[in-house]
Amino acid sequence: MVSNTQIVRATLIKSLLCIVCAFILTSCERKNTDFNEPEVATDRPFVDYVIVPGEDPFTFKFENKSTNYKELEWRFGDDSLSTEVSPTHLYLKDGTYQVNLKATAADGSTARKLLEVVITPESVATLSAVETSVVNTVKFSANSTANITAVSWDFGDNTTSEEISPNKAYAAGKLYTASMTVTTDKGSKATVKKLVSSNGSIIDITGDHILNPGHPFIASERVGNRWGVVADWRVNQAVRQREGGMGGWDEWEGNTMSMESWGSEPDIVNGKIEQTLLKPLTPGKYFYQISFHDYSSKDQLFNVVAKGNSLPDVDNVTTDANVLGFTKLTGAPSGTIDDPIVHTTAFQVTEQGPVTVGFVATFIQPDQNFKLYKVRLYKKD
Repeated sequence: MVSNTQIVRATLIKSLLCIVCAFILTSCERKNTDFNEPEVATDRPFVDYVIVPGEDPFTFKFENKSTNYKELEWRFGDDSLSTEVSPTHLYLKDGTYQVNLKATAADGSTARKLLEVVITPESVATLSAVETSVVNTVKFSANSTANITAVSWDFGDNTTSEEISPNKAYAAGKLYTASMTVTTDKGSKATVKKLVSSNGSIIDITGDHILNPGHPFIASERVGNRWGVVADWRVNQAVRQREGGMGGWDEWEGNTMSMESWGSEPDIVNGKIEQTLLKPLTPGKYFYQISFHDYSSKDQLFNVVAKGNSLPDVDNVTTDANVLGFTKLTGAPSGTIDDPIVHTTAFQVTEQGPVTVGFVATFIQPDQNFKLYKVRLYKKD
């Protein structure tokens, strides 16, 4: 049987529980009301625009698409600005420019949009260098959609010209970086560079034909702290006379291709480092360029380009009918990565087929070696 005291106690507990629940519900409602309170509305501008190329490569129209603004400020990335609605702007040189449009609303709020204008030299003008009827002489010209009023030429051999379309005589078998700076009738300028030879302009095809061309060269095998075998090139046993059967790769001077018979080290007789190009070469004029840190050659050291899948033996380089071109390296010059010793072997391919490039050497006298930074293959454009 429940006593009066128990009934009273139960009633009090129920009342307290109701008060607590009511307090919790009131607090939750207050918190929810605070959280969902709307922010004060602002009337910010919306910013948008499109860039439309103009009548020449340096001129652009900036078409404004913004709304809800009072003022506009255009910054064109070349220290110039405009407050026009849809301005037209002329750039004075090639380059990449960040365009910044700032819109300000009546209440002072702002918004921005950034876009880039990219003017590459090649979009302004193209440099043409073609053979003439005069041996080893090239005719230069500039082609552009802009109205070109002046051209300054640097032929890459410490000679220059201000002619519009000059002729230039070059040494045969060498490569040069020629450049031209064109000026338009509006005063804008762009500088275009191109590799050229006495046969005209050339293109770099190294990446399509040669694996591991340097710099740096990659090693496929290593022993000790210095020596290794150069990856992707065939290195015969005559070259692998370093410790642990290494040869063809040297960690010195930034990971170079190497042959070395120095001091009391074993001789190298008919040593070969070679690679057959990844694709057969089509008929045309080519240039195989090698850039050294140094070499010391007293006996026989040849850079060779030959038809087929291998290079001839060292004693046959000058007489083998498959040899397309070679350079005999003598003396002991020294260079640096910024100023290397460069040799270029020009050769002609008359029928499509495999071609192999590389070195053959015999080092019997003491203190002979080479350290090579890189190789490059170019084709007449």
